[in-house]
Amino acid sequence: MELKPEMFTEDEIKSMLTEISEEEIKEAKKRMLLPTKSITMHHAEPGTPYIWDTKGKKYLDFTSQAWTLSLGWSHPDVVYAAAYQASILNHIRNQYPTISRLKLIKKLTDIAPGNLKKVALSTQGGSIANEIAMKIAMVNKPKDYIFVTTWGGYHGTTLATYAASHHIPFITRFHHFALDRFVKVPYPYCYRCPFGYESPKECNLECLNIMEKTINYGVNASVNSVIIEPFQGAGGNIPAPKRYIKELRKMCNDNDVFLIFDEAQTALGRIGTMFAAEYYETIPDIMSLTKSLGGGFPIGATLAREDLEMFTPAEQHSTFSANPVSFAAGLMFLHLVEKLNLPQRAKEMGAFFFKRLREMQEKYELIGDVRGEGLFIGVEFVEDRKTKHPATDETEEIVERCIERGLIIDAEAPFITRKGDIRRNVIPIKPPLIISKEDAERGLDILEEVIKEVSDEFEIPYSKG
Repeated sequence: MELKPEMFTEDEIKSMLTEISEEEIKEAKKRMLLPTKSITMHHAEPGTPYIWDTKGKKYLDFTSQAWTLSLGWSHPDVVYAAAYQASILNHIRNQYPTISRLKLIKKLTDIAPGNLKKVALSTQGGSIANEIAMKIAMVNKPKDYIFVTTWGGYHGTTLATYAASHHIPFITRFHHFALDRFVKVPYPYCYRCPFGYESPKECNLECLNIMEKTINYGVNASVNSVIIEPFQGAGGNIPAPKRYIKELRKMCNDNDVFLIFDEAQTALGRIGTMFAAEYYETIPDIMSLTKSLGGGFPIGATLAREDLEMFTPAEQHSTFSANPVSFAAGLMFLHLVEKLNLPQRAKEMGAFFFKRLREMQEKYELIGDVRGEGLFIGVEFVEDRKTKHPATDETEEIVERCIERGLIIDAEAPFITRKGDIRRNVIPIKPPLIISKEDAERGLDILEEVIKEVSDEFEIPYSKG
């Protein structure tokens, strides 16, 4: 395939996309409606976890850019598939199927667990994929309109998915919209049990008991579905116990309630299996996917049981919901997941990361918990292991200092209250699944160096041996 511009020269187009002055950056940022990081990124090394900013500084990314770039940046096969598709057909309305769309649907249903054999695609990410999941549930149970979600859950930024997510009235100003459709119950956050139990063995699944009581007694209308992240992401990178998810499936069956898995973060290899549904040996009625599916291109997918009724044309349509370029990228990504055996690679590299992180946990009192599976890892920082008081300031320092040293990490907040108290004390470790041991070691060395510095400055003990 040869890309050849018509109205501009190649050099002119490259200049448009790669050259910018500091003054232009400052002016453009003033006009942006959204806040951004202070760093402006320039280019990446294809198929790796490395990226450079406009000042020429190199960064190793432990976030996969919101857990999306499982293959690293700009994987050559994904880029080629997207570019070739764009060169022959770059847009189509939803009513017209294309080869990339049909093959992507077939591939998804071939690898999907259980009887999740119907697919709705979009190119607008997890928010829309979750809204589609809700709409499928409502089409099939039109008289039941209450959805049960969990504390700390995050399902998107549309008006409906904001309401489904954890209530954050001082950060988001849409908090009144659609809240009458959602009821929230505790998530099984075992490190900080909402009921005060010391161990999951003691609690007798109290979180699930409360959910069932809420469905039966705590709502003023019939419940349609339970929506849950099997591994909670933004709420603290928390894997639900296997027993909890298995019993949740049984509870939903017993109460005639749909079970919807939000697998935006867990699907397609990240936790060491293709889907969290396989990890838990539990098949939901509906599942939403996004993040890594497009190999860096915007895409979302919603899978549903093959016996469920689907939409009329008017119920699910948008102008850009059938973009063939994103679907071509998604199709290539799925083939690469299989060719590179990414679930197995995530499992092996996850073991490598966990070994080193748990060695750090033994050494540094600042690390309260290390949890997860595969390359879905959460590290929770505390000021005191007995009280488990969140080490918020320390975590923010760790993030900033790591970025200064060329390691991109971020922090998430399991604690958000109506009084405006945000405690970002969990660092997710979710690098590209193709990361090498050498690069993993390099990033972990930077992280440990910074944890040692912060422990010294905040006078938090650690073993100096």
